[in-house]
Amino acid sequence: MNWKWKEDSILNNYNENTPCKDIFKAVCDEIAEYYIPKGWRYAKSRPKLTYNDKSIKIEIAFWSSGSNMPGDYVNLEIIPTIYSLDLKKDLKSKGIDSKGYILGYPGIFFEKLEDIPKGLKRVIDLHGNIHEYEEEYEETSVLRHHNNINVYGINEIDLLKIIDFIDNKIVLWKDLINDYDKLKANITPFLKSDFRKLKEGDFANYIKYKFPDKYYDFEKLEN
Repeated sequence: MNWKWKEDSILNNYNENTPCKDIFKAVCDEIAEYYIPKGWRYAKSRPKLTYNDKSIKIEIAFWSSGSNMPGDYVNLEIIPTIYSLDLKKDLKSKGIDSKGYILGYPGIFFEKLEDIPKGLKRVIDLHGNIHEYEEEYEETSVLRHHNNINVYGINEIDLLKIIDFIDNKIVLWKDLINDYDKLKANITPFLKSDFRKLKEGDFANYIKYKFPDKYYDFEKLEN
């Protein structure tokens, strides 16, 4: 797929004096241009994409940073949140107040690793580059899919990498959460702390609601 900036986008022509917030907004607008034809809604004021099929809602918020530096660094952070609207209605009918939140940041961006020593974090950035860090407090060896990128100097190829990241780390859950076996396979690598939160929160209620015959299997799951 090829991509060209919108004709009136500042991404076609900016410099070290261009306000960071303008570059950030322009990048968010370009991402939205890709997803709006696919049924997503876009809020510009606080940039956010929302998918809502009346059963599942996925929100992808775009944040920046107070550490941005004109002419050098403009941060784009990608924050996903996934809700089951069916679960929300079911819980409401039982007198339980819930937004139906089942998955999101940071859990879906972290995985356990077995092939590196405990306490080592391996980070894959949005360019596909791999970095390793020693972090003694980590419960196990960790793979993190980094959800931040410096968008100063971004080109169209970089934008497609961001879209690929969103598609393969966030949007795919839209289908996974409707298939128990696929869902199970994709949550099993979660960090123990994040996996425990799933079993204690509304994700467990979602399994009970959506896959009642699988709930016992889910209760027995360990990672």
